[in-house]
Amino acid sequence: MTDFPTIVYRCPGDRWGPPHTTYQSIGVTDQKAFDKALADGWFATLVEAVDAYLKPAPEAPSFEVIKEIPEDAPPTRNEMLTKAAEIGLTVDKRWSDKTLANKIIEALEAQEAAEAALEPTPEPTPEPAPDPEPQP
Repeated sequence: MTDFPTIVYRCPGDRWGPPHTTYQSIGVTDQKAFDKALADGWFATLVEAVDAYLKPAPEAPSFEVIKEIPEDAPPTRNEMLTKAAEIGLTVDKRWSDKTLANKIIEALEAQEAAEAALEPTPEPTPEPAPDPEPQP
């Protein structure tokens, strides 16, 4: 319980305080004024004010919210597992993301090579014969 009138403190200020600090003080006459002063950054004791000044609260980390996934973002593990299932690749759960990506690329390249080998080679088309010249 605080007795009124009382004094509240804030650092830095115009008066010399504990070593290497300065402080300000104001008087408050009732609980309402006391609560408002505390909400405005004042402290009930000089020790609290000095501690807050010398050891400021760490800033909350700022997080950037990504609204859209960039086009060049690497695929997630779930996306790679889905692709592996689509192409019939058996996945070892011990594979790292890098190994999984390499195995998917190898399987896709092998699949493309097999498809290319099955496609018949198109026969060259003969060049059209020149139009005969009209005779008089």
